[in-house]
Amino acid sequence: MSLRQYYIRTTIMTLLVSPAIAGLGGIFALFTYMIGGLFAIGIIAEIWVRYIKYVIKREGLPKKLSQILLPVFISFAYYMLVWIVFFGISGYSYITLTNVFFEPFFFMTLPYFGLTFLLGFLGLWVFLPILYSLLTLVMLLTILITCRVHIKKMVIDRMLAVCIAGTICLAGISIYQFHVRSQIFFDSHAQVQQVDDEVDMWMYRPFTAGNLLVEMPWEPTITFTENFPRLDGATAAYPVFAAMSQALYVGLDAQTIENYVTVSRTDVAYERLINGEIDIFFGTQPSEQQILAAQAAGVEFTMTPIAREAFVFFVHRDNPVDSLTLEEVQAIYQRRITNWQQLGGRDERILPFQRSENSGSQTIMLAAVMQDKPITTPLQEEWIGMMGGTVSGVAAYRNYSSAIGYSFRYFVTGMRPHDDIKLLAINGIAPTPENIRNGTYPFTVNVYAVTAATTNENAKVLIQWILSEQGQAFIELCGIVPIK
Repeated sequence: MSLRQYYIRTTIMTLLVSPAIAGLGGIFALFTYMIGGLFAIGIIAEIWVRYIKYVIKREGLPKKLSQILLPVFISFAYYMLVWIVFFGISGYSYITLTNVFFEPFFFMTLPYFGLTFLLGFLGLWVFLPILYSLLTLVMLLTILITCRVHIKKMVIDRMLAVCIAGTICLAGISIYQFHVRSQIFFDSHAQVQQVDDEVDMWMYRPFTAGNLLVEMPWEPTITFTENFPRLDGATAAYPVFAAMSQALYVGLDAQTIENYVTVSRTDVAYERLINGEIDIFFGTQPSEQQILAAQAAGVEFTMTPIAREAFVFFVHRDNPVDSLTLEEVQAIYQRRITNWQQLGGRDERILPFQRSENSGSQTIMLAAVMQDKPITTPLQEEWIGMMGGTVSGVAAYRNYSSAIGYSFRYFVTGMRPHDDIKLLAINGIAPTPENIRNGTYPFTVNVYAVTAATTNENAKVLIQWILSEQGQAFIELCGIVPIK
């Protein structure tokens, strides 16, 4: 057998035959777990033993070990390069790879069709380059052991070192890609407690029996029987403005109140305010995008401070770190500090969670905390469903021991309390009501009643009442520090 003939035959074995068997083994593994995979490995090893013995007996192997193994290295290089290119252009996103690039990737790795379809279907792409490497290792070991048994002496040359170096380089690039992905994405775990907008807002719905709204203990100084101001706002502000409507809106019930009081969350609620669908927005300051959207619509926000709130950072209760400085928080969210050990904690990678763009907390994070300093791309969370459904978004805080998240104090202590988290002090100052009231806590922010060219005169009347002695007392009763 000429060297050219050996290369052609062996390359077909490494590029097509072995991957096809491995692909079928992947399908069987879906039903038989490890048995199908081990069976496929056994078949591949047996085929290679018989093939190498046949070549030795009938025609003879090439003299140099690099020549014998070159087709295996070529096969690994091809499949790994295809993986590296497609994984890279997908932005290291499994969802993008599944939705956008699956078909070309599938056809360029067609012999692996079983594994590619199975792992892509399950969203377990991480195992694909591992399996490429595993199959390559099986072929290499089988060939080497068979040659050692039947040839005894093999010529090791410099080209073999070049092939090994190239293989290690490609494997290193793949590992680096997964490292980069780990800085952008993380895998959620259902058993890990999540701190997010997971609040049953029905429990704060006005006029609903058994709701959690604070009841006004005094006779209100004003009431509304018509021209009810339409209210909307941030999640953390909902219990307050919903309680106001329950105390002041007369003649409504649990059904009719929906026409006037809703909670669409900050980004949508600001859109509704700009569009004239509501009269008053309750929450934090608008983002730059929301201000620009108002200007484009020809309206101007009128912002009236009605209360004070703390923008807080929280970690798992077992995290030994109790306080951070402003500079340390900024460094965490710029990935200049990446390990809790740098802050006096344990040797754990910091998971810095962010909120979605234009949410109230993200707006405050950028304006009050980062102070126009750049913030790194937030962690992303991906789910790939068994039936092909996909979801991808900014990762909500999950209570890992190494995680850090942020929100408003009232939300995480009043609406969504968690025994397993603790609030961090900033510059040594804790976010207590006293420190919020006197303004010593660094991230003390205003809660606003925001209007935008409303024609409902009762909106102004309601805001005036909120600023009155009774209104401020009621806000404090609801659990938020009043502005006065």
